[in-house]
Amino acid sequence: MKDKTKEFKVNETYGYYEVTPKPTENELRDYYKDKYYQDDNATYTKHYELTELDYFKNKIAQKDFVVDQILGSNNKNALLEIGCGEGFTLDYYHRKGWSVLGVDFSDFGLKINHPHLKSYLIQGDIFDEVQKLVLSGQKYDLVWMDNILEHVIDPVHLIQQCSRLTSEEGVLVIEVPNDYSDFQLKLLGAEKIISKYWEAYPDHLTYFSYQSFLNLLEANGWHKEKIISDFPIEWYLVNPHSNYANNKSVGKAAHHSRMFIENFLHENLTDRIADLINLYEAMAKVGQGRQLIGFFTKK
Repeated sequence: MKDKTKEFKVNETYGYYEVTPKPTENELRDYYKDKYYQDDNATYTKHYELTELDYFKNKIAQKDFVVDQILGSNNKNALLEIGCGEGFTLDYYHRKGWSVLGVDFSDFGLKINHPHLKSYLIQGDIFDEVQKLVLSGQKYDLVWMDNILEHVIDPVHLIQQCSRLTSEEGVLVIEVPNDYSDFQLKLLGAEKIISKYWEAYPDHLTYFSYQSFLNLLEANGWHKEKIISDFPIEWYLVNPHSNYANNKSVGKAAHHSRMFIENFLHENLTDRIADLINLYEAMAKVGQGRQLIGFFTKK
């Protein structure tokens, strides 16, 4: 992709930050084709440690707990995951007996981690394939997007497409990074960090906070059921010895510490998972947590 002079400006309608000028659709397609279609370029790990596998499963289980609360006794048997990656979410719901379908640029990660799900994957340009599903009239009880919305040129259009793919009583689950947060800007102003480490062009084109995330969804026909966050790993940046933004060599230790704490909380609150969800919901409301996970239904 051509190197362009870029700025990060606030979208006046929704309040999120976005890159300007944005790449063209063809530039972005070529970028992701080169990045994900080739095995050698895929950004997937071939083998995960048990701690990390537990972490993945626990985070999905927490989301599933919220989804079950929302769906209740409604039909809940068809999942569409846009950007299914290595297939951990597909596998979780497949084991629950759901009908599952994933869409992704590459089948590389899924073939390594969940080869039994290959027949449930549509491989190709995500945005083209989503449009085909919309035109087919398919509806899903659960539409799931982990770390996809920040990558697209037009997040409004994708949210509207999701509305056409979600059944009337269905649930939309979206996870995005929590970026340009007050805490991040405080770290920068206090010189705890030396750069806006969260800016990741051309991968990330849009940067959401709690409020701007909510603004986008509510303005486009969605009702917020709940927004939660996760472990506030950026608290480590206050301590120079654990500051992974300034010192990349401590990043792996920070990640493993996060997983240890999150797994501990999940395993010790399995019978009180609602309490853990309430904790993450409160964290999101005060702007803390590296990720934001929203659960939405149609208005």
